[in-house]
Amino acid sequence: MVRAWLVARAAVFAVWLLLAPSTQGDVVYYFRKIHAMSVVGPEQTLIEYPTPVVWLLSIPYWLGLRTQVGYVIAFVVIMLALDALFARLLWRTGGRQSGRAVLFWIVFLALIGPTAYLRFDLIPSVLGGAALVELVRRRQGLAGMLIGLGAAVKLWPALMWPALLGGPRKAQVRATVGVFGFGGLLALASLVWAGWDRLLSPLDWQSGRHLQVESIWASVPMLVRLFRPLDYWVGISHYQAFEIWGPGVSFMLTLASLSAIVGYLIAIVAYVMWLRRPRRRLVEAAVLMLMVVLVMIVTNKAFSPQYMIWLGGPLAAGFAILGVPDDRTSAPELARDERRLVRCATALMALTLMTQVVYPIGYAPLVKGSLGVTVVTLVLVVRNIGVVALLVWVLRWIWGFLRRPVEQ
Repeated sequence: MVRAWLVARAAVFAVWLLLAPSTQGDVVYYFRKIHAMSVVGPEQTLIEYPTPVVWLLSIPYWLGLRTQVGYVIAFVVIMLALDALFARLLWRTGGRQSGRAVLFWIVFLALIGPTAYLRFDLIPSVLGGAALVELVRRRQGLAGMLIGLGAAVKLWPALMWPALLGGPRKAQVRATVGVFGFGGLLALASLVWAGWDRLLSPLDWQSGRHLQVESIWASVPMLVRLFRPLDYWVGISHYQAFEIWGPGVSFMLTLASLSAIVGYLIAIVAYVMWLRRPRRRLVEAAVLMLMVVLVMIVTNKAFSPQYMIWLGGPLAAGFAILGVPDDRTSAPELARDERRLVRCATALMALTLMTQVVYPIGYAPLVKGSLGVTVVTLVLVVRNIGVVALLVWVLRWIWGFLRRPVEQ
């Protein structure tokens, strides 16, 4: 597995150097913001992210000796180390499924491409997966702390908290204290350090965004743009994302907002139904986490390529969970769960490869409307349809175990 990891990571760096040498733009942006913090203060630094991200992104600044080149190198090395540590955790705890869990993780990140190491979205993905693994090891408090840390970095991992509540009452309390105790401490420290406005700035930032070109809801305008290019404008907005303007875009934004309400209601209902069941299996918790992430992606007016990374950690942990003996799972259930995880992983890897084709490989034609825009747009639309289909499939999976009699 070590050799496979090395070969796959070498392939990622080959793509970065040969096909997408400018992909490190976000890391350079992080460096410039951290470098300017001594002038503008933390209140105006990386306001689109939660305050603890500023502390996190300051680590490579000092490790890189406060130079831009050093920052990029330190950032990538930290992400590589996080990747390797999670793979090792899967190998050590996955039992008979450890090989499959690690292999999926290795291939999945390779299909993400250089984006995996040039954004910090690997962190919430690994934290979500590691929290599930800690549930297997009966460390519910630590699992909760990992989700609390994930929420401090990206906010949305807080939605994974109910998935930690599948054990007995004491375990539920430990997980809940871990999530809100640790997350609350980080929020309090953020408030003291940078103030109330900075604490809420990520929410204000997200609410003000327009329709990003890669989002599910931009699929129709992006397709129509192929035939009526003069009616649409694609450009980078104040929110540092390529967004689309033109006929029908406002309607799509309204649909996105309505879909978010529906999606969150579905997630709440699924959680409530699951928590009311007397028998709740850990693999079901992993599937519920996948559902939450997919709902976030499908209903969002933004869909950056790094969002796909969020799905990898919980799915890899799902394989690790299946490899650990569990007297709550019968042999037929185990075989059925294994088949479904394999199908889900296969679909996710195909969608992830298409995501890499869109970004970084085909992103210039997509946003500039230059040669190749038709092919890249079609790949984007197929990817988006596939993500919606995957959400529907996962929801059917969840409905299957929610309606099944407990004694089975």
